Amino acid sequence: MRESRRHWLDEQAIERLAQHIPFETDPRTKAELIEMLRGIVLRVGGEIDRDIFGFEASQSLQRLGLWHRLGGGEA
Repeated sequence: MRESRRHWLDEQAIERLAQHIPFETDPRTKAELIEMLRGIVLRVGGEIDRDIFGFEASQSLQRLGLWHRLGGGEA
C-alpha cells in the first residue's frame, strides 16, 4: 500500500509541476521548479507510464527534455 501511494504521489507531483512551469513568471522560481521536476523524473520516471499525463503536462515534459525518461507509451 505504501509503495502504490508513493507512486501516485510522484505521478501527481510530475503532472502538477509540468502544468505549472509554463505559467511561472519569476525566473528564479521557474528554475527551481524545473530542477524539482527533473529530480522526480530522474528518480522515478522509468516506473511511471507517460500515457497518464494530460496534454499540457506532456508538452511541458517534452519541452524540458524529460519525456523520454518516462516509461511506457510511445516515444
